[in-house]
Amino acid sequence: MASTSMHSPRDFSESLYELLPFPVIVTDLEAVRFFLNEAGRRTLGWEGNGATDEALPAVLRCDDVAQLLQGLAVSGRGHSHVMQFLRADGSEFEASAHVIALGEADLPTGYALMLRSLSTGGSHGEQVMLGSRIYSALDKIPEGVVIFDRNERVLVFNRAFRESCGAAKHALRVGVSLESILRANVRSGIYKGIVEGTPEAEAVVQARLAHHREQSGVPTIFPTGDGRWIRSECHATGSGEVIGLRIDVTDLKAIEEALDAKQRQYAELLRLLPDQIVRADRDLIIRFCNEPYARFRGTTPERLIGRNLKEIEERQSAGLRALMRITPEAPILTGEFRMPNAQGEIRSILWIATATFEGAQAVEFVAVGRDVTETWRQHERLEEQALELQRKNEALNQFTGTVSHDLKAPIRHIASFAEMIAEDIERGELDDLALHADYVRQAARRMQRLVERLLEYAQIAYSIRHVERVPLDAVVSDAMTVLASHIREANAEIEVMPLPCVKGDPELLRRLMQNLIGNAVKYRHSDRAPRVRVHGEASADEVRIVVEDDGIGVDPKYAEAVFGLFQRLHQDEKRYDGTGIGLALAKRIVESHAGSISLDTTYRNGARFVVTLPRA
Repeated sequence: MASTSMHSPRDFSESLYELLPFPVIVTDLEAVRFFLNEAGRRTLGWEGNGATDEALPAVLRCDDVAQLLQGLAVSGRGHSHVMQFLRADGSEFEASAHVIALGEADLPTGYALMLRSLSTGGSHGEQVMLGSRIYSALDKIPEGVVIFDRNERVLVFNRAFRESCGAAKHALRVGVSLESILRANVRSGIYKGIVEGTPEAEAVVQARLAHHREQSGVPTIFPTGDGRWIRSECHATGSGEVIGLRIDVTDLKAIEEALDAKQRQYAELLRLLPDQIVRADRDLIIRFCNEPYARFRGTTPERLIGRNLKEIEERQSAGLRALMRITPEAPILTGEFRMPNAQGEIRSILWIATATFEGAQAVEFVAVGRDVTETWRQHERLEEQALELQRKNEALNQFTGTVSHDLKAPIRHIASFAEMIAEDIERGELDDLALHADYVRQAARRMQRLVERLLEYAQIAYSIRHVERVPLDAVVSDAMTVLASHIREANAEIEVMPLPCVKGDPELLRRLMQNLIGNAVKYRHSDRAPRVRVHGEASADEVRIVVEDDGIGVDPKYAEAVFGLFQRLHQDEKRYDGTGIGLALAKRIVESHAGSISLDTTYRNGARFVVTLPRA
């Protein structure tokens, strides 16, 4: 018997049943037309696509088929019935089948006959019907499976789904609506903390219905009243039916919570660590940073995550360039960089950075920075102390040489004239005795001055006792007060321009300006009063001070020698008295302030000395 082309009733679920591996016969209420799925066509020997114009008695031997199906459908899926079936070739066989009403429970639109097992006839494969195997297989699956028709009524479910309903499992049966199942679940307390009759309960029901109707396949996870966690999914078929899955993920949830706890512990540990930590992806987008890293930049981790590391570290381009030098062969970089913090203070950060590679491409960077500013400063202090010790050793050597050379001259004079006095006395020649005694006194006084200036040079030049912000205007004013008598005697004109502030020891800086201005007044022309000009300017890091005069000047070839100890370019002490220590002392004072002093060899109208000092 061949099939003809027809379309089965619209309410019938042919597409769903077509996919089932056991025989299914779908018919309308009057049993005047029927549909066979592929397994049914094989079992009954029908050809075509399953839709027929034949009445159901063509495959089901019964006098009043419609009345039979109506009576059997009432018992639901839980009961199977033995019925007589006809194959296309006219042969008969008996098979047990479930009869399910399709459509609304009170207004069915048709019936589905699911053949479970053959009682007589057929091959061995047909004796053990695939439907029975499928139901058994579904019942063995640990995940809950349920199929709803397009009216949200149950078509098929397995044991796991039934058990997942807990105390509400007795409300589950073929033909019941999804909403009825959900309300039964609420009533039985399956949803943790949800009480029937409350707005929260209604919200849960509506949310679950909405999730079912979205049919997106996106899972939702919810806790149950007995401490389990259930993952629920809804998948739509092409014909409008919905397959629901319920998976017990309690163990997975426990693992997830344990991992979350570990992650929180690690996050807390990273939060408490004083080191800066930052992680960035291949595009240098920050994916994680801890509070010390963010605090150093004057913000919070939340504001930094998602921003580009180049934007954050733009002032530390050297560090970024170093980061880009990481390779698969050398995946770890260590370097110390000077970086300003949010307050503008320069800090020394020791960075250890590493990268994860996919082939030759870096896909992730992790850097840990430790503040080693105090260590850096200690090293600087040690270097300064070593440099100061070197300078002192050099000064000591120079002092020793000076003592051995310059102090010998007055000693030789004293010894020589003392012998001459002794010889005069021995011969009784006393006429030159007073003259020789005066030479001895002059040599002794010169020796005393040399010793005093040497002590001053050796003891105070590096003895910075108070480092503070020093106004140079006040320093110059104090120096001129000390030099007042010399300035009046020389009738000198001193012009002082407004001066900036520096960082240093005010007493030593007063001695510096006293020596420079004093020298300018001393080494003047004999035929005119000296004019001295003091002025300065400040840059971002330093202060430049200039003391210039219109005196006799200094030959440029002595630009370095003039700062040496006991370097006197004018030997006439009657006109230009002194010990030759003033500029040497000035140089030591300037160097003790991390500055410099030099003679401007381009200046031709006298002498010009230029001093640079750190700005306050």
